[in-house]
Amino acid sequence: MNTTPLAEAAPIAASVIDDLTGGRWDAVTSRFDTAMQTGLSEDALAAAWAQIVGLAGSYEGRGDTEATRTADITVTNTPLRFEAGDYVARIAFRDDRTIAGLHILNPELA
Repeated sequence: MNTTPLAEAAPIAASVIDDLTGGRWDAVTSRFDTAMQTGLSEDALAAAWAQIVGLAGSYEGRGDTEATRTADITVTNTPLRFEAGDYVARIAFRDDRTIAGLHILNPELA
């Protein structure tokens, strides 16, 4: 079993986060795998991001991404800094670089 994360996982995750923070919902959803495309629309993604910003304030930046591999998925965790609190962006990528999961988590749950 391959246990090595995608070599470019950190820059891909950074790009997705930049698209999220820039409100480029179509750029994010265009990377979704089939299951994600079915489960999360651009409008729903925008609403979820607005909820995070409503709770935590303005986005201020991100930390270094950590990547691990589980079966055929590379999972990245990237600390996010907001005006009133911190979160973690957990993004799961398939080997074809499509997004298989996207979560913004409380750091204690990550």
